Amino acid sequence: MAKRKYVVRVPRPHKPRYEPDRPITDLVRNQLLHLSVAQRSLPKQHRAPMDVYSIETEAQASEYIRHITSKLHRRSAANVKASKKRPKRLRASAKNRGTRQRRKIRS
Repeated sequence: MAKRKYVVRVPRPHKPRYEPDRPITDLVRNQLLHLSVAQRSLPKQHRAPMDVYSIETEAQASEYIRHITSKLHRRSAANVKASKKRPKRLRASAKNRGTRQRRKIRS
C-alpha cells in the first residue's frame, strides 16, 4: 500500500493585508531565532549570511525563512535517501535487555 502524503494548504494573504514594510511581531522574531539555531546543522557555505537580530521587516523575515527552510528541506531529503540505503539494525526490546542484565548479575 502506498504511503499517503498529507499536504496542508495555506491560503495566500489578501493583497491589502500583506505589508512587506511592516515591523515583525514577537512570534515571527521567535521563529527566526529557532531557525537560526536550526541552521547551525548546515555546512557553513549553506548558512544565511544575514544576522537574525538585524531583521526588522516582514519582507526581510520572509526572505530569511524561505532561504533556511529550503536548505533544511534539501538536507532532510538527502538524509532520507541515505537512510534508505543503510540496512536497519535490530534492537532488543527493553524487556529483553532487562532480563539479560539480571541473569548476568545472578550468575
